[in-house]
Amino acid sequence: MDQTKNNLGKIDISTDVIASIASYATSECYGIVGLGKRGPDGLIELFKNEQSGKGIKITSDEDGMVIDLYIIVEYGVNIKTVAANIIEKVKYTIETFTGIKVKNVVVNVQSIKVDI
Repeated sequence: MDQTKNNLGKIDISTDVIASIASYATSECYGIVGLGKRGPDGLIELFKNEQSGKGIKITSDEDGMVIDLYIIVEYGVNIKTVAANIIEKVKYTIETFTGIKVKNVVVNVQSIKVDI
């Protein structure tokens, strides 16, 4: 849980809310199929928007917040460009909506979806 303080008091923001905002921002980026994470059996589980917040790990300290995203991309997209867009969009969206400083956004590509 992170806090924002001002002269009127403080606001506690749950990491679940931050994860939902990050999920929403990621889903709006071009080339993203969804968020996903490798399970214990080695298979990758795809999370759609209705499961927002899954496929995201959030850690924070006094310097700011670090957000790890585990994504699945479409075949044929430039992964470097997609990752750069996600980093910019997620950082901007979280800082704008919550006022909490995002120190780093780490994009982990878990899989590439190929349509046959």
